Amino acid sequence: MKVIDDFLPTNEFKIIHDCLTSLQFDWHYLNGLVKDDDPKGSFQFVHGFFDPDTSCTCPYFHIFDSTLDKLGAKSLKRVKANLTTAHKEPLYSSFHIDYPNITTAILYLNTNNGYTEFKSGDKVKSVSNRVVVFDSNLKHRTVTCTDQKTRIVINFNY
Repeated sequence: MKVIDDFLPTNEFKIIHDCLTSLQFDWHYLNGLVKDDDPKGSFQFVHGFFDPDTSCTCPYFHIFDSTLDKLGAKSLKRVKANLTTAHKEPLYSSFHIDYPNITTAILYLNTNNGYTEFKSGDKVKSVSNRVVVFDSNLKHRTVTCTDQKTRIVINFNY
């Protein structure tokens, strides 16, 4: 597992941040954080940028060109953004893997007290422009925030 702060140059990160937080950007409701057995009442909003299994490529996908280059992503499986809302107490998704035997990277768009927790007990705090890169076989989960209105991450599977 590798955590990198200030992953993108400020101007490149701002383009991504401003796109995902604009009024024109579409978010789609998903019942649960990851699976149906997530905490009762949990939900999130998602936006699929790239998924070859569904022939889905979002017109905003180009904003990740330099991000993908910097990650060294040669072959993509999926790029997806997740937005969770604040709760009085943190909600914990189930531990999961996104896809087996590839690499996962999570880019955090805003700083908040939510985090990514790994089955090993390691935690990566949500810090704006931080990325964590890890073997996709490591089980991890989402932990929602309580101190900001939203927690926004972009998940790269490659």
